[in-house]
Amino acid sequence: MVSLNTHTTRKVLQRATMTLGALSLVLVAYGFSRGGFESMEGRLLPKHQMHRSEWVTITAAKVLSGSTIPAEREVMVHIPEEITRITRKVLFGRKGDTVRYWGYCFPQNIHDSSNNVRRGFPGDLFLSEAEREFRRQELIAQRRRTFSVFENLTAQDLNETRNRTQSRIRHQVEIFTGGNTCFVMTEKSIPVGADTDGDGLNNALERGYGSDNKNPDTDGDGILDGLEVFRMGSHPTKRDSDGDGIIDGIEDANRNGRFEPGETNPTQWDTDRDGLCDGLCKVNKGQDLRGEDKNLNGEYEPGSGEYNPRKVDSDGDGVLDEHEVFLCVLGGGDDC
Repeated sequence: MVSLNTHTTRKVLQRATMTLGALSLVLVAYGFSRGGFESMEGRLLPKHQMHRSEWVTITAAKVLSGSTIPAEREVMVHIPEEITRITRKVLFGRKGDTVRYWGYCFPQNIHDSSNNVRRGFPGDLFLSEAEREFRRQELIAQRRRTFSVFENLTAQDLNETRNRTQSRIRHQVEIFTGGNTCFVMTEKSIPVGADTDGDGLNNALERGYGSDNKNPDTDGDGILDGLEVFRMGSHPTKRDSDGDGIIDGIEDANRNGRFEPGETNPTQWDTDRDGLCDGLCKVNKGQDLRGEDKNLNGEYEPGSGEYNPRKVDSDGDGVLDEHEVFLCVLGGGDDC
């Protein structure tokens, strides 16, 4: 029987434990520098999304035609070679203001020596506006929790407090180019697609609205489809979104997608809220046509029997336009 010295055995075990601990730290550091998916998920997504999930690949062909990035999946998106450049907002359907998503794009030559010496991810990170705001609020809350006043507080103490709350994740990508491959995770599904006609509406959204992804102004009203959807709030397939008889591009005179002074609102049939529609609308169960801009040209022409759709009292006589129409009808007028 072989007997072991207890003191010697204890020292051997202590050294083995320290060695294994050091190896574990090395493996953790290596994992973070080479990938770090779990670490990134923990920082960027809610706890309920921190489990492992199936991988989804969205091919370049699917991006060209328009597709959807599903929620709570690890998604690889291949940017088509046909895309010269596309903004992050357009590529992901401008969902970043309300949806938390994040991802990173690999360099096209991942084996390049300059990439091999970089620490962390081999590509560049991007975060949605909602994700950046969430992280900003978390950092503010963390600073409030960690900071307190101590006696004999040193500069080193302050630096440690600052470093504990400083984010190591930075938004880097706003423009995507063809040939890139990007990893994406999102808390809610978001549309992804090319913008074939350059109207600011990606092909996934074009399909959803029923607009033509090869025509930047599907309804021919003079306003780009993307401006109608994201800025004006009108519909890209309806020339007269509010049904007041005036084409959207005439109401929005400079066609920039904004309702501004001197214009009528393409999304409201009665801009000045005087009870009369901006153009010509059916009233009395469709028996009569009444309105303010009777020739539907977007211009107020005094003396022609028109009223100004931007003012409740067009001629400034103290009688509201709606009441003048009522008096005209009572008097048996045929052009009220």
